[in-house]
Amino acid sequence: MIIHQKIYNNKLTMVAWAMLIYFTIIGFRLINLQIVQHDRLKKCSEKNFLRFKTIPAQRGNIVDCHGTPLATNQPITQLLWKGSGNTQLNDAQLQALEKIATILQIDLTQHYSKLKKAEKFYLEFEIAQSIGDDQLFQIAEQCSDVENIIFNTKFERFYPYNTLASHILGYLGDIQWCAQGKMGLEKIFEETLRGDPGVTMQSLNSFGTLLESQEIKTGSAGCDLETSIDLNLQLMIETAMQDQLEGSCILMDPKTGLIKALVSKPNFNPAIFAQKLDPDLWKNLQDGKALLNRAFNATYPPASVFKLVTIAAALEEKIVNPSAHFTCSGYTTFKDRKYYCHLKTGHGKIDMHEVLAFSCNIPFYELAKRLHIDTLAEYAYKFGLGAKTNIPFSEQHGLIPTNEWKMIHKGERWWTGETLSASIGQSFLLVTPIQVACMIGSIFQGYLVKPRIVLDSECEKRPLEINLHTRHFLQECMRQATISGTARRMNKIGNLTIFAKTGTAQVKTRPSDQDPEDENEKINRKEKAHAWFVSYFYTNESEPLVMVMLLEHVGKSTHATAVARKFFINFMKWNKSQLF
Repeated sequence: MIIHQKIYNNKLTMVAWAMLIYFTIIGFRLINLQIVQHDRLKKCSEKNFLRFKTIPAQRGNIVDCHGTPLATNQPITQLLWKGSGNTQLNDAQLQALEKIATILQIDLTQHYSKLKKAEKFYLEFEIAQSIGDDQLFQIAEQCSDVENIIFNTKFERFYPYNTLASHILGYLGDIQWCAQGKMGLEKIFEETLRGDPGVTMQSLNSFGTLLESQEIKTGSAGCDLETSIDLNLQLMIETAMQDQLEGSCILMDPKTGLIKALVSKPNFNPAIFAQKLDPDLWKNLQDGKALLNRAFNATYPPASVFKLVTIAAALEEKIVNPSAHFTCSGYTTFKDRKYYCHLKTGHGKIDMHEVLAFSCNIPFYELAKRLHIDTLAEYAYKFGLGAKTNIPFSEQHGLIPTNEWKMIHKGERWWTGETLSASIGQSFLLVTPIQVACMIGSIFQGYLVKPRIVLDSECEKRPLEINLHTRHFLQECMRQATISGTARRMNKIGNLTIFAKTGTAQVKTRPSDQDPEDENEKINRKEKAHAWFVSYFYTNESEPLVMVMLLEHVGKSTHATAVARKFFINFMKWNKSQLF
């Protein structure tokens, strides 16, 4: 009996301990759930019935110097299907969808499975991202008894002038819930333009029906961005270059560095990035390098435009004086090799002003025999070539070769024969159009100015370390070029005063003993030379502007001159209309 009682007591003790352990575990688990994990579980619980919806802020406008919008926002209407909890689409809903498909001229049958899922689980399905007013009215009238149809209005980025100034404006790309700048001003000034999004808290029941919506954060629109672009000038440049395939043109105020117009060809319509981009269209953009801003981010041989630097270096170093004369017979010889002038018959006896005006190569070859490449590079740097201008856009350095550069990159010394090529803007020389614009402005203003695109940005200047008499000489030569030289087609366009320099940049190596007139005219387009036209111009009524035009693979500088002339004629017509 005692033994049985002992066994019984032991069993009770074991049961008691088991119960104690069991309730202890439950207690600790409850403490863990109720206290330790309280915040996490609360959030999980709230997710079952609370939704936080981000409301994108209206993006700031990008406007020209007169306040005309270049990039703005326009309202678009989305057509959505809101599920109501039915397991299947009923006859009324199917008829409504057929009417919508007819009005919008789309095929919805392939989306029926997604529509059924949305219907069953109270989800929203986008039928059309943007519909016109006529379509909206027809759908609202013919499907007014269908509660599943929702019209949602939102704002979409709008570029009223399509491709105009596309490389300056840039474009937007979708990042999660908002559009974000991916290029140009849209990217550079993203924080200024995007504004602050709002947030609403929505309460839903177990069926997904919206019970309550509460704004917990008020959004604010982005700030407008006022650029230096002048829409009138931009349209004139775009019109003049409309038939050009590749190239760029810059109009810049040489006093302040404000860019008044900029074109890079080929261009693109920023609006195409608002939708899903077709792979073939994207490939075409990539193949044509349409997204490349050729004004800032492409480099070219400066050709005869560089002769301004060579003459400046020769004058400053006392290698030649402004009254010197040369004789051009069509070519010169150096180390038993012939170096040709662009004019086969030669220019004959020619003075220093005519050297630049007619862009004769021979005097520059003669000067190059006495100029070291490092001296030439020193003056190129003084004019701002071979260095970034520090405009906020992506840009290239370019290349100004020196003896040290060649030893490092080519493993050999610099040869004097290469200086002959460099003196006329060929050899390894590479510059960007924006660098050339700053250089031309500095010849007339006496300082290098940092290019600007936003009106309220700071104007930065750096003195040009070139003597005033040298600058005046360069100005006289550029003026002579428009009166009787290579840019004479620009002479007598109203009361427009133009100082200019032209250039033809070779893109393939030509043997030095080959006459330029003997080249095959039926060469591949990509082997044709680039054309430069640079100028400083003004009227009695307007402030001076610098123009730099670069056309790729057109063969001769006369093509760039002809396009520039179109602009100048339209500019004078517009300028005259402003006076009345």
